[in-house]
Amino acid sequence: MKSFNLKTENQSTNPLTTVGCKLFGHKYRIIKRYESNLKEFECSQCKKQYTLDGYGHYTPLTPQLRRINEVYEEFYMRKLARTS
Repeated sequence: MKSFNLKTENQSTNPLTTVGCKLFGHKYRIIKRYESNLKEFECSQCKKQYTLDGYGHYTPLTPQLRRINEVYEEFYMRKLARTS
């Protein structure tokens, strides 16, 4: 099984950046874009990673959600190959 390098809540980060994120909100940047219009984001201040759930809300990116995104992408690419 693959190992993922995801930041966890327990890792030490600068407390000022987390306060800034709590006061002003996260500043998201795209770290991975899939062909199936899924995206993975990272906050440029606190370095936490997120993805969009089925409702379009930002959800913390876990190894399970990353794997779901990868499997969905594989399914999407196979479907495109069949219809082409």
